[in-house]
Amino acid sequence: MAQSILLRGGTALIHQDNEAVVAAKRDILVVGNRIARIGESLDVEDAEVIDCTGKLISPGFVNTHHHGWQTQLKGRHANHMLLEYVPTGNMVACAYEPEDVQIGQLAGFLELIDSGVTTVVDHSHIISTPQHADAALKGTIESGIRAIFCYSTTLRVKEWTQEKMEVANDLVAPWFLEHFQKIAAAAPYADGRVHIGFGYDGLFMPASVNQMVFKLARDAGSKLITLHSMRGPLMGTHSAIQLMESQGLNGPDVLVSHANQMDDADAELFKKHGMSLSSTPMTELQMGHGLPMCYDPRFAECASLGVDCNSIGAGCIVTQMRVGLQAERGVFNQKYVVENKNPWTCKQTVEEAFNLATIRGAKACKMEDQIGSIAVGKLADLVIFDTESPAMVCVGEKNPIAAIVLHSSVRDIDTVIVDGVVKKKGGKLLPVGVEGASLGWRDVVAQLSKSAEAVEERASKLNYDLGLQAVGAMFQLDWNNFPKL
Repeated sequence: MAQSILLRGGTALIHQDNEAVVAAKRDILVVGNRIARIGESLDVEDAEVIDCTGKLISPGFVNTHHHGWQTQLKGRHANHMLLEYVPTGNMVACAYEPEDVQIGQLAGFLELIDSGVTTVVDHSHIISTPQHADAALKGTIESGIRAIFCYSTTLRVKEWTQEKMEVANDLVAPWFLEHFQKIAAAAPYADGRVHIGFGYDGLFMPASVNQMVFKLARDAGSKLITLHSMRGPLMGTHSAIQLMESQGLNGPDVLVSHANQMDDADAELFKKHGMSLSSTPMTELQMGHGLPMCYDPRFAECASLGVDCNSIGAGCIVTQMRVGLQAERGVFNQKYVVENKNPWTCKQTVEEAFNLATIRGAKACKMEDQIGSIAVGKLADLVIFDTESPAMVCVGEKNPIAAIVLHSSVRDIDTVIVDGVVKKKGGKLLPVGVEGASLGWRDVVAQLSKSAEAVEERASKLNYDLGLQAVGAMFQLDWNNFPKL
């Protein structure tokens, strides 16, 4: 008989017609990895009971853009713009051995689970060798999170010392594509919890190469194809979306991260093909990408939220909800401020922010029939908040969505369930299984700290000025577009 869990007497946020409705004193029965029943005072035998009195039950959050491997680099980019990040963050992948990737991925995704993220789209641009890819997938599976692991192209460093910097020119080398096909052929992993996607940042390649890569990814069964795109002095002012259209690459499986500065023509192509986008407010606002697109009405049906780099900020989707919402409110309101006016009420709502991280995130993953809301038959990915915590008291029961979006933090999350398995309980992460051993969080910290020291030691031998020059050459940058303040 499948394991059963009964969530007893909580306040549940249940979506109806894509809007969350507050349902008080609800019982939710989980059997195996799915929601079996929802009701009041359910009569259930032989189930583990979790008392949800004074608790708020939310759908698990969906993070549609992340780089799980970067955990060891936390603190590097506190004051960095995008230009600084590329050599000191992205390209420092060359300082990682496979074992560093595995523990970074594991710890990074445990951070996500701790904050209520139950599904992540991982743009894994750490694949320097097949061993690095295997390690990243291994850490993902071990974490217990639901994931679309996007096997991704990256700028592989051939040699980097104090005297020399050389980047390999084999973005889609034969070994890279062959190993991807091997990994994809064995998918899904972890009893269907981890799917395989593809990440591509090579649109500067000839059309024939792009077309070959997209066809190969789709033929291999990629659940999604994801890519970075934004217009600006680093990435260029052309439209990646319109370039992809001219090469026949666009499709409903395409998930574009950032997508700042898009125009009406781009919006029409998103609508035409049913494509999705992921806004990551913290990195986009810090690094000068432009305003997040998730509140642009042209993209209302396809937008979602991501964390991006947990080396830059918290791996917490609630933070992204809050930062994105208040930034949009501030910009919207400013045009009235300069006219000495004040809008009657907020145009952008907490409900919109909540939906971006739940039902909209699920839609961006093409999994809205499985995750993103609480409904009978859906996968049991759930987050339980304590409404009597110092932050949530007086608002948790009165306005649950406002409580989550504007008041909550990680410490208010009592329980997290992923695929019917409790991963966090009583405010603490539960141990995970790694190579036959059960590791608690302190065990993970010990391994992660050792790895971080090793990565920093290797990274200290790199000449970042040479790295910056290499970035300038690769992207043909006009340095006048990057003023020093």
